Amino acid sequence: MNDFLLAGMVAAERLPVAHESKQAVLSELKNSLAGESGEQRTATLLKRELHLSGQTIFLSDVHIPYKDGSAQIDLLVVHAEFVCVLEVKNMVGEFYFDSVNFQFHRIIEGRREGMRNPEAQLHRAVRAASGFLGVPVHGVIVLASRSGKVVEAPKHYPIVSLDYLPFHLELLAQGSKLFDAAALTLKLQGLPTRNSNRSWLERHRITLDSLRLGVTCPTCRNCSLEWQERKWSCAACGFYSRDAHEVTLQEYALLFGNELDTGVAYRLLGVKNKYILYRLLEKTALHSEVRGKRKIVENRELLRNYFGQVYR
Repeated sequence: MNDFLLAGMVAAERLPVAHESKQAVLSELKNSLAGESGEQRTATLLKRELHLSGQTIFLSDVHIPYKDGSAQIDLLVVHAEFVCVLEVKNMVGEFYFDSVNFQFHRIIEGRREGMRNPEAQLHRAVRAASGFLGVPVHGVIVLASRSGKVVEAPKHYPIVSLDYLPFHLELLAQGSKLFDAAALTLKLQGLPTRNSNRSWLERHRITLDSLRLGVTCPTCRNCSLEWQERKWSCAACGFYSRDAHEVTLQEYALLFGNELDTGVAYRLLGVKNKYILYRLLEKTALHSEVRGKRKIVENRELLRNYFGQVYR
């Protein structure tokens, strides 16, 4: 789960039903989950079925600087004999690529839906990767769902089913070493981490005040825990924990950054006693050089494990 997907999960859980962006957030999250599922299946299949000499490196959710912004790559395959961008689509329906106007639409249950053109997305990603790495880069659109059918194919890039993808990539190998795969991978891994959550929050008009605050009960999902007798307790289901607040702190850091104002911390965790607050923040939100400020020790893996139980 990348940061964008995690942010959608946090917002979907904490935004009230009446918020103007609640339905848009839920819709985006549904699409993001489907996309991640397709990318995971693709990576798993390739690691199992792709047979190439030497090491093959798979990089997911890569953001490469391009012009005034960046190009996002679902999955990048780096090998000594080729580099290939995979644009993974986990969609159902009949697909139509307009080779004249370069538009794209699908027919699903008799409805025509216009969508972003995967070929245009792939072309941008290929150009960004090639320019950044300084090597020729291939590209392919991957259909991760067996319920998708191509009626009109794209003009400039191949589109293949997930089952056929290993064979397609094996055909790209020319039998001679062209690149230093490790060096290319190191260059890509040296890119700064991109966090677009702030612009996403602004687009959906999500602020701290618009969210349900408190430490969420992981069993009930929609109510807050209370700190009683040195533990977090849920009056509704009886759940209790000593460290449930750590997830809440990670959610805050994900959305708003790791700098935490002490005054905000009281509201965020739903406690009033300063000694209780300091005890809760002792190991997870350290004192900073600025009075009244804390630095949350970020741990994305904690959030991945937490939401992995919800969206498994």
